[in-house]
Amino acid sequence: MDLMEAVFVLARRWTITIPLLVLTIAAVTAGYLLLPWTYESSGTVVFLTSRQIAEKNTGGNPYLAFDGSLSITAELVGRAVDDELTAQDLAQHGLTGTYETQIPPDSRAPLLKVTVTHSDPAMAQATMEAILKRIPAALDDLQKTNSSISQVRLSVLTKSKKPERVATSKIRSLVGVLAVGLMLTVGAPLIIESIKNPRRPIQPKRVPDPNGGLAPKRLRLDDDAPTAVHVWPPAAAAPARPPASGSPPEPARPRRDGQGSSRSRTRGTRRTPRANPDGNPNAADGRNDTAWPRETDDGRNTRRYP
Repeated sequence: MDLMEAVFVLARRWTITIPLLVLTIAAVTAGYLLLPWTYESSGTVVFLTSRQIAEKNTGGNPYLAFDGSLSITAELVGRAVDDELTAQDLAQHGLTGTYETQIPPDSRAPLLKVTVTHSDPAMAQATMEAILKRIPAALDDLQKTNSSISQVRLSVLTKSKKPERVATSKIRSLVGVLAVGLMLTVGAPLIIESIKNPRRPIQPKRVPDPNGGLAPKRLRLDDDAPTAVHVWPPAAAAPARPPASGSPPEPARPRRDGQGSSRSRTRGTRRTPRANPDGNPNAADGRNDTAWPRETDDGRNTRRYP
């Protein structure tokens, strides 16, 4: 079934196509109005070296003393915050936003990014603020067992003041509803058409017979069908038509002397080379003396020089 035939089927089954199309449009519209939007709020924290190391190496400027250990510290703190106990504690305080802590893959600095998503923008912002406050506490818990004076510090680098609306999840849901609706709109009429009006196999065309009527159908030969056998020699030709009644037969033409016999002798002659008895194949006058005997129709042998 090609495209034009499918379009004709949809037009012919308009009693099914139009209601399904209207239902699909209504479902997409309802999803746009009823499905909630998603809001996202994020903040970024940077980890700094201790004051003692900064004063000793960089004159007190911590932004000049980054090393690989700070990135490891950021990863440990992120895993400590992103656990089940922290999520339960936030839920007890009414903060139900979905959050995630990760190190930005496009940066080599010791950063920790917090991303919170929720359908309520106020809830997303409040959850993000609560997590940013818990990160210093998680860092202090990791350094309690260390009695060293040098302690890693952190600072809030960026923080969103207003959550942003993210349309990715909602658009993905609407596209799914639209795809399912269009599949039903197009597929249902085609299936019903194929059930009610199954396509018949194509019949071979009959060739008109010159004598009138139609010639028998041409059958397709399979691979297992026997092949044609050629008989040799072919059948004898049809006899010649007798002369019309009343007209005398044409008399045979007389054969002149010397005509006709040469043709018959030439056709029935077998020529074999015969060596020169003198041993000289070429005569003095330049003629080849080799004799070629031949046999004529009357049985006589004659000799002919080339």
